[in-house]
Amino acid sequence: MRTWRKGAAGERRTARMLRPLNRRGYTVLHDRALPYGRANVDHLLVGPGGLFVVDTKNWDKRKRITRRGRRGYVRVGRPSGDKVVGSVIYEAGRVSETLSRALKRPVEVAPVVAIHGAAVPLLRVMRVSGVPLLRASQVPGWISRQKAVLSVAEVAALSAAAEELFPPYVE
Repeated sequence: MRTWRKGAAGERRTARMLRPLNRRGYTVLHDRALPYGRANVDHLLVGPGGLFVVDTKNWDKRKRITRRGRRGYVRVGRPSGDKVVGSVIYEAGRVSETLSRALKRPVEVAPVVAIHGAAVPLLRVMRVSGVPLLRASQVPGWISRQKAVLSVAEVAALSAAAEELFPPYVE
């Protein structure tokens, strides 16, 4: 239960950090249920830069994220980075599939990990399997710097579909 509370506290902090994106044309949905199953999306954003599923990690400040070798093998504490990004890749895939099926056209969704607590190297964006691992405070700026790929009308249509297809998560 303590782990759940710690995670929920991190999600609330990330939600506050993402709030300013509303002024930049983003719809920001929090704690949304995925169809078919018990999984949920921490944060789903729809805006000019596209669609993003943001997974919040609220880790102990002693946890270290390190990159090794030329290929950029990443470790988060002891586990490999691949274990850390598996759930957000799955969630982004489900959101993409669900929206694509409903709208009858391909919808791309980018996964992102927002980290509280642990030391995240700031040199450049660290990626694992293509997924950026960012300090939670960096996420709003990173998203707002993404090149615009959606019109205002597309953002409105995708936002409406996302709100309908991904209701608030209820345990």
